[in-house]
Amino acid sequence: MLAIRPYRTEDRSRVEHICLAGSDPAAQNPAFQAAVLEVFCQYYLEQEPENCFVAVNEQDEAAGYILCAKDFCTWEQLFDERYLQKMANEISKIMGKATIEILRPYAAEYPAHLHIDIHPDYQKRGLGTQLMDALRLHLTGFGVRGLLLNVGKDNEGGRRFYQRYGFSELKEGAMEVVMGLKLS
Repeated sequence: MLAIRPYRTEDRSRVEHICLAGSDPAAQNPAFQAAVLEVFCQYYLEQEPENCFVAVNEQDEAAGYILCAKDFCTWEQLFDERYLQKMANEISKIMGKATIEILRPYAAEYPAHLHIDIHPDYQKRGLGTQLMDALRLHLTGFGVRGLLLNVGKDNEGGRRFYQRYGFSELKEGAMEVVMGLKLS
């Protein structure tokens, strides 16, 4: 049985483990892994922990997570030139800037930005739907109109999951697909 609860500081190492567990096995170099954590975990966990949730197993260990920035413009500020200059990891700079550039044209209509992942051991147990339901209720309560995410172009399972949940594909790029969901 899995339960969803708000993120707590002590969940961070497990959330980071899950984030890396789903990474492409070909990209297991330490610099790339550090960039994934810096771009896709650091902002959310440190700046918007109230919009982060974990799905936990019977031992209260995170099996999946939702990290969400309510307002893309706030999230975008993380990757301004001053911040990028502070980053020692060049891959983080490239990844962060590229992600912002890809999503920026859709941010007015879909202001919330989502990063969601589920540990591979739990992916086929319906956890994704539970996480999405919890997030939708949370964001709708704040009056958020739309939700934006990007998924790897070769991640057919992820694309099908988001389509099944109601996301539409907004743009297909060389490496990823931008998807959006209207909440109101």
